Amino acid sequence: MTTIIGIITKKLKDRGLVPVEINRLIKDVSNVISSGKYCTPVFVKQNLQRLGWEGYVLDNNMLELIFLFLNDRKLYRKDS
Repeated sequence: MTTIIGIITKKLKDRGLVPVEINRLIKDVSNVISSGKYCTPVFVKQNLQRLGWEGYVLDNNMLELIFLFLNDRKLYRKDS
């Protein structure tokens, strides 16, 4: 069974990221979307570029996978 984080990791490794960069990217996306502002994909990508991320790293599909992962993680923490 493939997990969301497994898919994210594989796709980002294929784009040349190493595990520490993958973790940082997910944390940066989490920080951007938790800013309390309405987040569109364009807003998130612009903020990530301001943080130094290249545009090729994050497409809409990857962003959706990261959103799903963060949402699942948040739901899991509530249940614990």
